[in-house]
Amino acid sequence: MNFVSDTHARVWWFTNSPKLGDKAAKTFTYCERGESVIVIPSIVIAEAMSIFEKKRVSFDFRKLFRQVRDSENFVIMALDYPILEAMLDLKDLPELHDKIIVATAKHLELPLITKDAMLRKLSNIKTIW
Repeated sequence: MNFVSDTHARVWWFTNSPKLGDKAAKTFTYCERGESVIVIPSIVIAEAMSIFEKKRVSFDFRKLFRQVRDSENFVIMALDYPILEAMLDLKDLPELHDKIIVATAKHLELPLITKDAMLRKLSNIKTIW
C-alpha cells in the first residue's frame, strides 16, 4: 500500500523524533525497506525548508531533500492541475498547505500520514498516525 505524508510526519521521521506516532513510524519503516511508497507533496518539501530556515527544528535540510530525491520509495508529487482541481472541494480547510496535502491524498486515493487532528477528522480521506 502507498501513502501521502504531511510535513511534520516527514520531518519527524527524518529527525527520529519521539513525536512521530507508532503507526506512522512503521509506515515509514516499510517505505525505507521498499515495501511501500510514500508520496511527498512538493509543498511538504517547501515547508520543511521553511522549518529548517526558521530553525524551528534542527536538521540537515539538504540531506532530507537528497534522501527524498534519490529514493525510489519516496516520490515527490508536483502541484499540478488535478491537485488544484481536488482543492476545490476542500472549503473547510483554511490553510493552503493543508489543502494541497489533503488534495494530493484525495486525488491519489491514498491514506495520509498526519498528526493534525483537524485533518484526521475529515471523512473523505483515511489517515494514519
